[in-house]
Amino acid sequence: MEADTVVNMRKVICCALLLVCLPTQAEDSKHYQQWLEFKKELAVEAGGPQGFYAIQDMRELHPGESAYLSSGDADKLRWTQAAPATSLAQVQFKDGRALIRGPGIEERDLLQSKGEPLALPNGLTVRGSLLREKSLKLWLYNAKLPERKGFEALDYFPYDARGVITGTFRRNEQPVPVNYLDSREQAGIMHVVGTLQAQIGGKTYDLKTYSYSNDWKKIEGVLLLLRDRTSGKTTYGGGRVVDIAIAKGSPPQEITFDLNTAYSFLCAHSDAFNCPLVLTNNVDVALKYGEKYPPVFSGDSAKR
Repeated sequence: MEADTVVNMRKVICCALLLVCLPTQAEDSKHYQQWLEFKKELAVEAGGPQGFYAIQDMRELHPGESAYLSSGDADKLRWTQAAPATSLAQVQFKDGRALIRGPGIEERDLLQSKGEPLALPNGLTVRGSLLREKSLKLWLYNAKLPERKGFEALDYFPYDARGVITGTFRRNEQPVPVNYLDSREQAGIMHVVGTLQAQIGGKTYDLKTYSYSNDWKKIEGVLLLLRDRTSGKTTYGGGRVVDIAIAKGSPPQEITFDLNTAYSFLCAHSDAFNCPLVLTNNVDVALKYGEKYPPVFSGDSAKR
């Protein structure tokens, strides 16, 4: 075979290989960029002014109950259900509203703030959220706490394209309710909305996927709760979560999920969260993807 012919054939082969590789590289790049954005958003959720490490206090209220903040030292304030002599703020949970009032505070419903916190005159912020549509979680944040606790950053495994996995999804037409006790020993209900069959580490697993809703018309994402051989070693012992977005009410038969976006159950960072730890799928391989645990702190662990 002539040299020119060999060279031309090599060029054709290289071009063909390039065309095959380009879509894969583009897909890898897309997931890598999504991973970078995931880490950026989680960094704010952890160390931001209303992040996990800025939580100064949380109290749960049932309908008809109220909570108060006194007018004392901001760094020492905690919610109390006993009215203080001088009140900085009062929150009343009644008729599905969380009304806050106090000196210099215009009365408003915290639940109508779309998750945006309200700044108090002393520099702290408050936010209200519903827990299972029954009780109110009343959050108190101090933006100075992450630095005081020595929190620097969350820690992650390096991005690995092998963590992007496509599996077959079998939807439960009627989501199956599961009763459980969460990390705060409170009863909760989640719903098994389907089973995701996927190969991970050379093994095939049938993974249950969950939603807090049982109405497919409202479901636009499912939760994959995982424990693996890294749990309790390099990752949080309770497990990690992968959020999987779907078209509302229309899960595809094939679902692609990215283990690089696995994050610790939020109770890894604060006992103010209610985590369904008992509902995790057990995977018998080391998933060296996503968030590690513990996060990075300055100084010794006593600052945590």
